Amino acid sequence: MQTSRLVIYQVLSSFLDRQTTLLKIVTTACIINVLVLIWAHRFLPLSDYPDWVFEGSVVAALLQGKALASYTFNHYPVPNAAAVALIGVLDLALSPEVSGKVVLSLCALLLALSSVYFLKSLRLEATNPLLLVPLLFLPNTFFFWGELSYILGLSLFLFYGGYLFRRIYRKESVNWWLVNGVSVGLFFCHFLSYATAILVTLMLFISESRIDMLRPFVVSFSPSVGLAVWYAVERLSQKQPGNGWQFWTPHQLAGRLLAVFSPFPEFLPWLGIDTSGMKVFALLNLFVTIAMTLILPFCAFEWARARKRYTGVLACAIVCASAAVAAGYAFGGIISPGERFLYPAVWIGLCWLIGIGSPRENSALSRGLAIVVVALLACQIIFLQFSVAKASNEIDALYAKLRSAKSQTEFCEVYELYMRQSFEKPHRTGLDRFLTSHSSIPRLPYYLYLEKKLEPPIFPTGILNYSDQGSTQYFCEPP
Repeated sequence: MQTSRLVIYQVLSSFLDRQTTLLKIVTTACIINVLVLIWAHRFLPLSDYPDWVFEGSVVAALLQGKALASYTFNHYPVPNAAAVALIGVLDLALSPEVSGKVVLSLCALLLALSSVYFLKSLRLEATNPLLLVPLLFLPNTFFFWGELSYILGLSLFLFYGGYLFRRIYRKESVNWWLVNGVSVGLFFCHFLSYATAILVTLMLFISESRIDMLRPFVVSFSPSVGLAVWYAVERLSQKQPGNGWQFWTPHQLAGRLLAVFSPFPEFLPWLGIDTSGMKVFALLNLFVTIAMTLILPFCAFEWARARKRYTGVLACAIVCASAAVAAGYAFGGIISPGERFLYPAVWIGLCWLIGIGSPRENSALSRGLAIVVVALLACQIIFLQFSVAKASNEIDALYAKLRSAKSQTEFCEVYELYMRQSFEKPHRTGLDRFLTSHSSIPRLPYYLYLEKKLEPPIFPTGILNYSDQGSTQYFCEPP
């Protein structure tokens, strides 16, 4: 009898080891995939990334004490500053383009590690295939939009949330000095990641009846709250347009859900949207998006089946989902702030499911889920390697044309042609709508400005203040 039990134990241990090995292999492959995308091509189809590379060079010049006619540091603390500041510091030792790629690599690595750390918060020994799900979103839509500070903020939030869950459910003490430092870091990464941390912490303490922890939490977050108030006062005093709130329309909400949870993006204007292959990827995007949006309803279903454990964690997922809806499509000049709550909501839901052991290890559902996710990841790796390479080669050819232009007229003729191709066409119908498009063409001239040491306009939302006149939208407007 003891021999039989020993054999069964060894078989199960071997299976769990294989599951752990699968997670490590797949995670490593996905990280390598993103690193190859970053380092194999000079130009990447990332929308706002060229602007951050340029702004990083400006930060480096100001740190070195160089006088610039058009740029100064803002005199107040600004969120969404982490990526530009980090690129600027790296520029003191590296070239701007290399610094940008280092930060891109750091974003991918931190998101992968923080996701695994967070999802295993409630069950450290878990080998659940749900641990593979976040890997589908290492090259996510925020990555291709170039929202690097948000990715850094999301990663820091996941580390913070994982730390907090571990301390609460293991009845261990919280290092409030660490919480203080993380809160300040979250503020400078991205304000909505910072707001998510506050919402999750408050909901967790209230749901788990840990009211005694509210006072040290308030004290720990008070320095960052002071920074947030300072920033809000300065921004409101500038009376910038577009500070109203706009709720979702069903079309906007569906579009943003699809954008956030689509593992197969389209890079305009180089990949045709009428090919049969792209329609297959559109259907895969729709399948993954529906599956991701059903995670929280499935959590509620499991909770209703008398699996009422870790109630505080599930409450945190619900409050993040509610914030995604309540934040709306536009607020304070920010387009679609609500979508920044979607990843936290779903990641927390995944963490809760892993914590309660759903799906059961070694079950048919668990094995089937692992096969589906690994297959999707394999398709994504192949798709991105080919499509990003094609888009990057086209961007490289366009850059050569812009660089060799002998006049502003010639430059604008080439640039505006590609600009017109870089936006979604109004005739997109059917499955084409399930493809989230990205293009770095609108910001590509920043590489030229960097090379020629010019001082173009920049985004007015970062740590730099631009004092000259110019448009942040077009580079070919008449003076």
